Formats: sequence, C-alpha cells, structure tokens
Amino acid sequence: MNLFHALDPTHVTYLLVFGAGAVGGLLSLMAFGFVGRPAETRRREAASDGPQAARNARLEALTETMPGVPYEFRVGPDGEQSIAFIGDGATELLGLAPEPDGFYERFVEHIPESHRGAFLRSVEEAVTTRSHWRHEVPFDRPDGERIWLLGSAEPDPQEKGALFRGLLLNITERIEEERRREQVIRRVTDAIVEVDAEWCFTLVNDQAEALYGMKEEHLLGRTLWDVFPRTKGTRFEEEYRRVMRSREPVRFEERFGGMSTWFDIQVYPNPDGGLAFYFDDVTKRKEREEQLREREELLRSITENVSEGIYRSTPEEGIVYANSAFVEMFGYESRDELRAADPSTFYADLAEREALYRQEDEQGGLDGVEVQFQRNDGSTFTGLLSTQQVDAPDGNQVYNDGAVTDITERKGRERRLEQTETLFQNAQDALFLINVLQKDSAASFTYRRVNPVYERKFGYTEEDVRGRSPKEVFGAETAKFLEKKLQACKRRREPLDYEEKIPLEEGMAYFRTRLAPVIVDGEVKQIVGTPRDITQRKRREQMLKSRRRKIEALYRATSGLLSVETRDAVPGRIAEVLQEVFDFPLRHVGLVEGEMLVPKETVGEDLSRMPEPKAQPLSEDLVATRAIQAGEAVVVESTGGLENDLDYGTLSTLAGIPIGGHGAVVVGKEAGTFDALDLRLLEVLGGYGTLVLGRLEREERLVQAREEAEEAAQLKSAMLANMSHEVRTPLMSMIGSADLLREDLEEAGLEGEPADMAEQIFRSGQRLRETLDSVLELSRLESGAYTLDDDSAYLDVVVREVAQELNLRAHEKEIQLEVGSPGASVEAGLDETAVRRIVRNLVENAIKFTPEGGEVQVRVEPEDEETALLAVEDTGVGIAEEAREDIFDAFKQESEGLDREYEGSGLGLSIVDRLTTMLGGTIEVESEKDTGTRFAVRLPR
Repeated sequence: MNLFHALDPTHVTYLLVFGAGAVGGLLSLMAFGFVGRPAETRRREAASDGPQAARNARLEALTETMPGVPYEFRVGPDGEQSIAFIGDGATELLGLAPEPDGFYERFVEHIPESHRGAFLRSVEEAVTTRSHWRHEVPFDRPDGERIWLLGSAEPDPQEKGALFRGLLLNITERIEEERRREQVIRRVTDAIVEVDAEWCFTLVNDQAEALYGMKEEHLLGRTLWDVFPRTKGTRFEEEYRRVMRSREPVRFEERFGGMSTWFDIQVYPNPDGGLAFYFDDVTKRKEREEQLREREELLRSITENVSEGIYRSTPEEGIVYANSAFVEMFGYESRDELRAADPSTFYADLAEREALYRQEDEQGGLDGVEVQFQRNDGSTFTGLLSTQQVDAPDGNQVYNDGAVTDITERKGRERRLEQTETLFQNAQDALFLINVLQKDSAASFTYRRVNPVYERKFGYTEEDVRGRSPKEVFGAETAKFLEKKLQACKRRREPLDYEEKIPLEEGMAYFRTRLAPVIVDGEVKQIVGTPRDITQRKRREQMLKSRRRKIEALYRATSGLLSVETRDAVPGRIAEVLQEVFDFPLRHVGLVEGEMLVPKETVGEDLSRMPEPKAQPLSEDLVATRAIQAGEAVVVESTGGLENDLDYGTLSTLAGIPIGGHGAVVVGKEAGTFDALDLRLLEVLGGYGTLVLGRLEREERLVQAREEAEEAAQLKSAMLANMSHEVRTPLMSMIGSADLLREDLEEAGLEGEPADMAEQIFRSGQRLRETLDSVLELSRLESGAYTLDDDSAYLDVVVREVAQELNLRAHEKEIQLEVGSPGASVEAGLDETAVRRIVRNLVENAIKFTPEGGEVQVRVEPEDEETALLAVEDTGVGIAEEAREDIFDAFKQESEGLDREYEGSGLGLSIVDRLTTMLGGTIEVESEKDTGTRFAVRLPR
C-alpha cells in the first residue's frame, strides 16, 4: 500500500494536444495574460470573425470536457507577448475575471511572496529557452482560500515566434495529503505496520523490519495471524479486533511471549478499513521499574520515620520514591498521586527550578539551598533542599537523592522582623520606640529608636536619643507632659491618643500622638509612639471658624442696612458694615448720580498716602466702573494697570464690588491678594445694598402706582411681587453663601454640627425659594397677568418628560413611578407650560404624600374626540372627607400648624385648579384615608 497519492501529470497529457504542438501546463502567468469570453458568445462570434474565431470556438468546446483550465499564449519574434486563448474555468478555479488587461498582474499578486520568486524564475527560463515548463505553486484566492496549482506547458515553434499551449490543474488535495503524511513520518520513530480490512500487511517501516527480523516484501500480502500465530487468544488479538469493530483507537502495554519483549502499542483505524500499529519496545523500562521497586522497599524501611522529606528521582521518570513526610509536606494523599504529578509543579518559580538544576549538575548536588516550594493546593512553603547524585550498582542509571526540611515557620519569623523593620524605616508618619524599665513600683522610660521621618521632623537622630530619657532629650517641662502620657499608657495597657502643641524651628506645630503598648509575657516592655502632624488641619479649622465669624458678623451687621429708609443713608450704613466685618486699609462707597460716580463714604486706615476721593465719570477706567459694567466683583492686582490719572499712593491691590447699577464698593490694600470668601461676602453685602436701594426705588414707584391705580387688585399684585422680590435677593445670597460654606467644610473634611447647620441653611433656603415661586405664580394667576399660548401640545410627551424629571425623587423614597401609555400621541391646542405645571404639581403631591414602598401612576388618554383625561393616582395617606372641599384653596393643607407632618406651602393644588380653569377644563378628586388618592383632570382638545 502506498503512503502517498499524487496526481500523475501524464494521465492528462492527452487533453493538452491542440493543433500540431505538444501539450504543456501553465506558463509564465507573470508574462502571460488571460482572456476569456463565454463559450456561447465565442461560438456566435466565430461565424463573423473568420478562421481565428472559428478556431477559438472549437477550442472552447474542447475545454468543456477538460478537468483543468487550458490556454494558448503567443510570443512574438521581438519578444512581444499576447493571449491567444483561455478556458472559462479560470474564473471558477482562480476566482478572477478572465479579462486580458492586467490579468497577469492580478494573478501574480495572489501568489504568496515566499513562492513568487521561484515561480517567476522558472517561467523566465521556459520563455527564454522555448522549452517545456512544469511548476507547482500556491495561490491565494480573493475569498481567502489557499489552493495549490500544477501548471505545465509545451512550446510550438512557429515561423514568427512561438505558441505555448498549457493546462492549469488544482492539486490542493494531493499537496495536503503529502504534508500530513510527511508530518507523521517525521514525528514517528516507532515501529509502524498497517493491515487492510482482511488483516493483510500493507505497510512495514524500517523500524518494524528491525523489530520483527523480517523484510517488508516477505510480509506484504500475508495476514497478521499467519505471521504471528502466538497472538491468537491473547490480549493482542482482543484489542486489535475491538479496534477493527469500533473504529476507535486504543493504547496498551503488554508482554509478547514469542519475543520475550514488553511493548507499548498504539492502534489506529485507517480510512481504507484497516489498522495502523505503532510499537515501542519498553522492556528495559519495565526491568528498571522492577529494580526500582526493590530499592524503594529498602529506602522506605530507612526513611519512613524521618521528619525530613526524603525522595529519589531519575531524569527520565521523575520521582520514583518519596517517604510519608515528603508526601504530606507537598499536600498529596498518597505516593501514587505524588508520583503522577508533574515535578515542575513542586516549585513556585519555574525559573528558580531551572537554575537549581544547572547548579546541581555543576556541583554534583546541593547543600542546604533555600527553595520556595508549592503544595498540591497551590499554597507555598520554604524548604532547605539538599541533594546528591548516586550511581546505580549496574552503572546504567543515575539517581538523584534529596531531602527537604520545611523552614516556613522560621522564615515567617524572619520575614515578620524584616517587615517590621521596613515599616518602621519607611513609615510616612514619625515613629519612636520607648523602652519601659520597671524599678520597684516606679517605671522609667528611655528612647530606643526613632525612624527617619521623626529625625527630619523633630531634628533628633537615633544616635541623639538612644538610651536617653525624655527629660534628657526635651527638657523637664516638655518631658513632664510626655512621661505622664507614657505612665497612663503603661497603666491602662491599651493605646492612648492625645493632642499636643510642640514648638519647632518653623513655628508652633500641632500633633496628634498615639501611644501603643508592646506587651511581652504579660508586662509592658516597650511603647510605640506615632506623632501625626495635624498643623494644617488645625489651621483649616481656625480658618473655618474665622469665616464663620465673618459670615455671622455680616448678617448681624446688615440687619441695620435692611431697615434704612432713605437712599442717602445707605452708603453710611455699608461703611459701618465694612468696618465691623472687614479689616481692609481702604474702604470706599460711591453711588451713581446721572453719568457720574460720586464718592459718599471713604476711610483710609494705616495708609501713608491714598487717592483723593472725588466724582468721576462712569466712562473713566476705575475698578468701581469696571465692577458696575461687569455686574460682579473685579480685582486689580496692580493699580498701574488702570488707565487713569489718579494717584493711588501706596495702594497696590484693589477690588470693586457692584451695588447693582446703583454704585460700587471699593476696598484696597498695599500688598497681597484678596481671600475668595471675603470677595464672596463683599458680593453679598453689595447684593444687600442693591436690595435696599432697589426697594427704596420700588417703594417710591409703588407710592405713585397706588395713587394712580384704579383697581385694588393691581396694587395687591404689585405689593405681592415687590415683597417676593425683596425676599428673593437676600435669599439667593443666603443660599449661595450656605453652598460655599458646605463646599469649604467638605474640602476640609469636617463633619458634625457645622456641616449639618450649613446643609440645613441650604435646604431651608431652597424650600423658601420654591414657596416664593409658587406665590409669584399664584399672584400672576389672580391678577390676570398670566397669558396662555394656544399652540398645540402633545400631552403624552409632557407627562413622560415630567415623570422622568421626578423619577429620582421617587427613587429616593423607594416609590415606583409608572407612566401609562396611551397607545398614540394625545395632541391638544393648550398652553404647554400650563399643562406641564399641572402635571408636575400633581405628581409632586403624589410622591410627597405616598410612604416608602408605595406606587404612583400617571396616564393621559383621549376620553373622546373633544376631551383628554389626565389621571394621577397614588397609594398614599389619602384625604379625609371633611378636608376635600378646601384642598384647592391657597395655603390650605389637611395637616396644618407648626407640628404638621408634611412640608409645603399649600399652593400647589390651588395653582392646578386655577390653571385648569383657565384652560377650560375641570378637575375631580377621589380619595380614601390611608388607601390613596386619584386626581382626574379633563382638558379640551
């Protein structure tokens, strides 16, 4: 039986005879092009294109029965080249369109670079010598598939040039089969035989011939049972016939008595129905195993009672013996389990294992080398490894005998000491270690060690303090405080924390120190101290206290400003606040009168020179005019940057804070910058000034409006709006300051009462602002100032958007907020802003009055062609029957008074009722106490 099967090109030679020339294969795709047209088309063209066309048609008809792709290629007398003919099969085989232009280049691009050079050289040689050409080459089709091509060609010399005729064949299957077989032959060094389905020998390799002592020609054609009759009735026959039946491979070891040999046998089914056998003679290994078993028994009797792990190994078989201590040390259940394991897994680091092998070979063994071993469960331990090489009595085997001593516990103690030392030396905090010596009833303390951070922080090295008492190092006064804390730590036998203030070269520093006792045999032998520098935290706390005092002083001082009755009194009161709260050398207040900025109050303290205050045009480049134009605080780092002729004397830095459009406050100093909080508080002060001056102007206008008003409702609305605006401005300043204070406290990492107070101020301000917004909206509704837009609005879109905005609030209360789908858009000619306010107030009310774990459902749907229904339903506390009549009245709630359960102004439903009426709709409410409430709003479409 042949191992390889290849296509014999002579089998298809008869297909390649065209005209008078001999037949060949593919020639110079690099120099040749390909032309192909559908066969039917060429036959039709034959009648009109003359003899050549007719000839091509005959060739095309012939190619339809060929297994490959035939072609003709012409080489002219001057070397010019052209395609005479190519079969239609080129497209199917190569995946390339057989167009003559550029076909050659496209073909060559698909030949792998590793084969392209040899291909081109063979083609060039055939063209030059006008000789037969044959070549095998891989080809990568455009779809990514790689095939192998066999090309051959024969030249037909002509009067002018030559005509090459050839054929291109697909030999991919043959090439792949050859490769597979070659790979098998290269890998296998065992004896190999093959039999067919009738048990007749079809293949016997050289190793098998040597093993059997018989040549292949004496075995081919004979059956396995005839050649080896002693296999019948043995395990060999049993296994062979089982593989023949099941077609499943098998491997086994067995001794063949006829040859007194042990074999490792692998049996595989062949595609032709037979079997392939791979034999490996393992007789010597079996004999060695028997010898090793005998020696193992001897070793076991010697080593089983030894605490060290004892083993013996060989390079070929790994560990052949291990005592119980070794098996247990590496975490295995039995010796068999250990011997079955890969010895490389015994080492935590494979690179260390290789280095040990090299060292062992160089030195003939190892003597007490520390090795990181790995147990069966993946855990590691440290062992001392000692080995030596021992020759077997017959001299044909070398054993490696070794012993492993587990020193993990000892190494652990050493590591802990090293880690302690590393932590001590590299700690980011200062550390000191105090020895405690008990003398009778009293204890004395001496320094033992300090770490590098302590040396840098306090200026004392370890040599300076070692063996000395705190009194000898710091003096009696400082030592008295420290020794008192050390005594307390020793007495309590537990850590002690305290704060202390220590003068250093750079100034007074604050430390929080922790003393921890080290207890040995029930006695405090040492005390570890950790002084942590908290100077920056203390300074931040002091800064926050200073800021808090300024804020409180500002609000106290501005109470008088808010009660000012005349415009002329405002600058004086602002100047008093500046003096009470701030300590700037320059404090100036100016008001706008016409096109001029007129100075009203100017104070310069501790200034050698200061500019003379006088009225300046608003067009002048002043820090005050810049602030008025910008509408916010403006800082000028250098007065030289101002484009004016004023002499600022020794003043260097100025800040201007607008009082709205009414004027400005100017502060200045000779050097340095302004604190961000001071600027924010000055802006708050400017806002108060703006509020007061605006109020005075509005009051003046209100007096005039009252005199000219014809209806009392207009006066009421104006007064309500005026009151709301008067409260809004200081309220926004309060919210902004509280927000700033919250950020400062969070940045400083402070918690507790200050943070809670700032949060309460902020939330209360937000709540008051929402109330003011509702009051303003209600006043607009009652005064008739609210106007509606009649553009179309999509009610379902409004409901989804509002629900999405309020989903977070519902989530925080663990309330499930659901929006029903109408199935189609619900369009109505209504004011979208008014509808959105109605939906938001109803959903907010439902969330507020629904306890945790409840549900709120919102839906909008067309009730009929003229009416849309908006329904909001909750599982909340419900409304008592006697309270339902008043829920749409302003400032009305079921629960009222200072101890009411739910917050709110009581304006939400009142606004909903008025907006619904303005839109031409109606509102109904259904509710049951402790069950829930349903609001139904019907709006015209």
